[in-house]
Amino acid sequence: MEAEKQVFLAYLKKVQLEHTLIPKRDLAQRREHQQFIHGLVTAATLFGVSSSELNAIVKPVSDSQFESLDDKLSVPTYLRNNVKITR
Repeated sequence: MEAEKQVFLAYLKKVQLEHTLIPKRDLAQRREHQQFIHGLVTAATLFGVSSSELNAIVKPVSDSQFESLDDKLSVPTYLRNNVKITR
């Protein structure tokens, strides 16, 4: 069961990271993806995942990707939010 738990936690981390790549302006996709993540978190109880193990995965990813506000502002908004500019 421990092997399945580790595979599950790795998958949860991957899905959580994918969520950060969805453009912030795509609200419907972000909402749908967030609901999927909530389902995975709920399913974690089947594998005996503790809340501290879940927090170790979910919290760092949900926190800002940037160490400071200056780091965040040094990246143009259109890049941070994956906005495609066309002419």
